[in-house]
Amino acid sequence: MIHWLKQSLAEIPADDYLTDAELARFQELKTDKRRTDWLLGRWTAKRLLQTVIWETDGVTPPLDMITITNNVDGVPDYRLPITDHRFSISISHAHGRAFVAAVEKTHAPIGVDMELIQPRLAGFAEEYFTLAEIALGYGLIGAERVVWETAVWSAKEAVLKALHLGLSVNTRAISCLIEPVARPSNIWMPFVICYDQTRLPRPAPPLTGWWRVEDGFVLTIATG
Repeated sequence: MIHWLKQSLAEIPADDYLTDAELARFQELKTDKRRTDWLLGRWTAKRLLQTVIWETDGVTPPLDMITITNNVDGVPDYRLPITDHRFSISISHAHGRAFVAAVEKTHAPIGVDMELIQPRLAGFAEEYFTLAEIALGYGLIGAERVVWETAVWSAKEAVLKALHLGLSVNTRAISCLIEPVARPSNIWMPFVICYDQTRLPRPAPPLTGWWRVEDGFVLTIATG
């Protein structure tokens, strides 16, 4: 089961919810934007984990007991001494909002992304999308084209996070086959993920993708 939560800056409390390790990391961040994004991501991840741990273990850990960390690859993780349940998490933030998802598996591949729906530069799809992706968007114009391009790009970001690769590889190494919809709703819709293994540094596991539109953003999840 996939658990997820989206939060905004307005929902961050004034209360102290960071651990000592997190406070030390916060002090190392140099710019206001990095600090704001970091706090929002940590707050959202803690709230989600607090909820799913209550659902699975019947206990509600204090937020300042959950430490959100990053492993050696930069992938989000967490420490919590009072439970044996392990969740894999992924965090994304954009324009004053954060989106976090979790699956109840240790070291499971999971990646999320959140993108504001806005027009891209002319030729964006031809530059970054595969022929299979472009074929699905053929003939789209106006708002439908904008949503579709945003969704495909967001899906690629989510998949590359799940693979722990980020934008270190050519975005044409993966195809996220998103069927255009005239009026995308706020329900999760599946998309197919395919690989060009010759463009990847190591074999990629099979992943399942999901996307939705909510409050002017596209949200995507890729997990195994």
